[in-house]
Amino acid sequence: MPNPLLEIQHLTKRFGGVLALDDVELTVGEGETVGLIGPNGAGKTTLFNCVTGVLRPERGEIRFGRSSREGVVGLAPHEIAQQGIARTFQNIRLFSSMRVLENVIMGTYPRTHTGLWSATLMTAEARREEQWARDRALGLLEMVGLASRAEDVAASLPFGQQRRLEIARALASDPSLLLLDEPAAGLNPTEKQQLLHLIEQIKAQGLSILLIEHDMRVVMPVSDRVAVLDYGKKIAEGSPSTIQTDPRVIEAYLGTTQVGPA
Repeated sequence: MPNPLLEIQHLTKRFGGVLALDDVELTVGEGETVGLIGPNGAGKTTLFNCVTGVLRPERGEIRFGRSSREGVVGLAPHEIAQQGIARTFQNIRLFSSMRVLENVIMGTYPRTHTGLWSATLMTAEARREEQWARDRALGLLEMVGLASRAEDVAASLPFGQQRRLEIARALASDPSLLLLDEPAAGLNPTEKQQLLHLIEQIKAQGLSILLIEHDMRVVMPVSDRVAVLDYGKKIAEGSPSTIQTDPRVIEAYLGTTQVGPA
């Protein structure tokens, strides 16, 4: 297994009397893609929200980093983003009235350093950062196939392209770990194939990925390991082939349908 980048230990989160996460442990290694599957309400997005600082768990540790992993529980979302964790959302959250290019530039802000005063005066440092952010955004739009739509309003994009735009915006912060929350939701078969190709491109760059996905024909081909949550507990973890034949997983989630090639 690769060196750990993200380590989750004994993660527990309650909502009133509901135990949303129950002593969950999970590791994502450097350059590794881990799929996270389970029925609706299993706790998958809650886990993402704990990792990214949106929610604070009642118990457990979340440690992140390449050399000396540090705890992120208690940090604000923007502080966690600055450490190198980026995410997308199950329900797309774009700046719909802004241009496509502007959306991706917004994603670079965790990596910029000039303050409001410098930006207002357009100091030399501010101009360099502005050019860097623009160049990085244009490069990412090229990568996700949206360079020709850079000046269009984000709301004018078809749904599948909006999904890719959100991924480009997440990548703009130059993360070490990318959290993808159901990126294939609402996509047609052609768009899902485009998504698979994009995830493979991201993997080839050495990024670690933690992927929530219901479509097994998306999650299984790209995942090095798959973990399964059910009622807040991790019930299984292993290679995609192992998970597809695990009786506990079949009973809880996969059913009796065989998962074939994409």
